[in-house]
Amino acid sequence: MRVEVVKVPGGLGEAGRSEHVFVVVDVLRLCSTVLTAFANGCEAVVPVVEPAEAFALREARPELVLAGERDGLRIEGFALGNSPFEMTREAVGGRTLVACSTNGTKALVAAGAGAETLLGCFLNASAVSRRAAASGRDITVLCSGKLGMSALEDVACAGLLVEKLQACGGRGRVELGSGADDAAALYRANASDLGGFVAGVEHGRYLARIGMGRDVPYCAQVDVFELVPRLVGGVIH
Repeated sequence: MRVEVVKVPGGLGEAGRSEHVFVVVDVLRLCSTVLTAFANGCEAVVPVVEPAEAFALREARPELVLAGERDGLRIEGFALGNSPFEMTREAVGGRTLVACSTNGTKALVAAGAGAETLLGCFLNASAVSRRAAASGRDITVLCSGKLGMSALEDVACAGLLVEKLQACGGRGRVELGSGADDAAALYRANASDLGGFVAGVEHGRYLARIGMGRDVPYCAQVDVFELVPRLVGGVIH
């Protein structure tokens, strides 16, 4: 089993993609928010890249709930933003969401051609690692980044997943690409204070400035959930 980390969706090549398991990571905040929605009874999530796609889906299916952000803030006309604290049982229980985010949904679309596409973050690190390793396939951890640039919180989370994948697959039998080695080193350097690390990265500071600061320590928690959302046919279940 080979494990690689790709730090931005633009770095994803075409070769062998259909044979890989992809784990898409967007710590701040799409993957953390979607995971929380499922924990609170959400039925499914449809990821889209542009708000216009979300509005078109809702026009055809008025029961859909639109959730998403641009520049961290709720999109005008959407019922929900991209904060895990908005994903209450009252808001999402039994509902299907259409999710649109600045970075995360683009990464999901990019990874959709894989043999399996899973959503991962700190909140489900152990569970998603076990699920990916059980496939026996090569694994690509795809970081969502921010506006085409690497996001340190995503890379550190990818590094935690690399550590856990090695433990699942046996350290002598798991081959790491250079990106995986780098990510694991970043995680190890900050493992003793992940909350402080995530709060100090560029996007963590930005969320605090726009009034979303309480999302940051929530998203930095490790292994809160056993859920592993999976993208199948353009829908997350």
